[in-house]
Order: sequence, then C-alpha cells, then structure tokens
Amino acid sequence: MSERRPIRTGFVETNGANLSYEMMGKGPALTLLHAGYLDRQMWDDQFAVFAQQYQVLRYDIRGHGQSTFPELPFADEQDLYALLTALGVEKTTLLGLSLGGRIAVDFTLEHPDMVEALVLVGAPVSGLPAELTPQEEDLSLQEQREVARWKQALQERNLPVLVEVLMQDATLVPSAHSPAARQRVHELLSRSSFAYFFKPELRQTLSPPAYQQLADLHVPTLLIVGSQDHLLLRRTAQVLEEKIANARRVLLPHSHHLPNLEQPEAFNQIVLAFLKQICSPGERG
Repeated sequence: MSERRPIRTGFVETNGANLSYEMMGKGPALTLLHAGYLDRQMWDDQFAVFAQQYQVLRYDIRGHGQSTFPELPFADEQDLYALLTALGVEKTTLLGLSLGGRIAVDFTLEHPDMVEALVLVGAPVSGLPAELTPQEEDLSLQEQREVARWKQALQERNLPVLVEVLMQDATLVPSAHSPAARQRVHELLSRSSFAYFFKPELRQTLSPPAYQQLADLHVPTLLIVGSQDHLLLRRTAQVLEEKIANARRVLLPHSHHLPNLEQPEAFNQIVLAFLKQICSPGERG
C-alpha cells in the first residue's frame, strides 16, 4: 500500500482576492488549472495520482470554488503569478483545461522563465481571428435560442438556468454513455457561484492577445482535445499545433470537453507519459 501523502492547504491573498489552494507530493512542480464554471475538485482523478511523482498544486481560480471575487479589475495570469510566488514555486509545468488552458498560455507569454512545459486541454486562445470563430448567425435556430437563454440567465443571475443550459450542451459535458462523469459535472456546476462570469469587464486581457504571440512560446507543449469537443476548440488545437514550435496534439476518441473526468485513466497515462519525457519524476513514497 502506498504511503498517504500530506496535503497542504491554504489561501493566498492577491489584489483583493483570496485564492484557495492545495499542494501534495514531491518532485518537479505541476500546476493544475481547472475549467470555467467548475473548481479545483474537477482534478480529483488526477491530483493524488500525479502527486505520486510530482509536487502538484491545484487552486480555485478567482470567483470559483472557495476563492473570492471582489469587484476589482484583475488579470488571471497575475493571480497565478502571485500564487506561485507566495508558495515558492519558481518553475512549473502548467496543465490547463478550457479557461485554465487560456490562463496557462497567457501566463507563459508573460513569465516564460517560470514555465517548464504546457499541457493544454480543450483550450481557447485570446484573439482568435473571426474567420476561425463561428458567428452567432452561423448557429442553428436552437443554438441561437440557447445562447439567448444563457445571456438572459447571466443578466438575471439565475443559477439553476445557467446549470441547465450547460448540462444541455452536447459538447461541454460528458454524454449519457458516461453517467458517473455526467453526474459529477452536474454536482460541480450546481455548487458554482458563476461570480467570475457576472462581471466580465473586470478581467484585464493580454495585449496583444495570445494568438498574435503564439510564435513566442518555446516550451514543450502537449495539446489534448476530445474528438467530440466543440468544433471551435478542435480547430483551436490545430492552430496551436501549427503555431507553437514544440507542440504535439493528441485527439482523445469518444471524449467531449472534459476528458479528465470522462476518461481519467487514458487521460492520466497521456499526461504522465509526456511529463516523463520533459522532467524527471520526484521521489516516490
């Protein structure tokens, strides 16, 4: 039986917000950045597994989980810098899914010396050209209705409707063929405050946007995307592979936007194989 590793928990204050975090394990640093609407517990199938070989940090992005959301201007990459600095993490691999992937890219462009490698899962990128982005008029009538319903629910801060709209998204959540993963996503969404999304004008964006700076990324990069994820995110993964010099893309069959929840064993094997290539595992317990 493997030794149970202690978990270090706490909060780091940055720009008015308290960021909740957990750390476990020894060895090279690995930081997990969760998807929007969810929280750090979406990594439950990865946290302890990765901590057998690495020092793993996961945290709640501002306005998610236990992290607060004061109504002050902020930048996600600055929050991450403050967190890593406070915890004494000088260099880390970043594993980001969706929103977490966008933050990982922006942070790497801002602080390249602090990033060992990138693992981007279903990740968007800021500044994507319009010709690559589906426009609202290109959506089906049903999709347009769901977009309108989402916007109204955000305006009204109607949390049950927000959860309902997300759970009806055929690419975002696991399919009915993965009932346990689907139930887990519903649980995570149902406890979300959605605070991060009520005041989008507070978030300061990278300038110039990341898309225009992708050639400046030189760290080893693994791109993971589900074969059933949204078309835009599959296209984005192709763009990232083309524009980042040291990038490799893996398409995970039969998976949607959250492959770490839908196919955790396959996901973990892919990530650990990549990490083994770029850094030596830490001491095993």
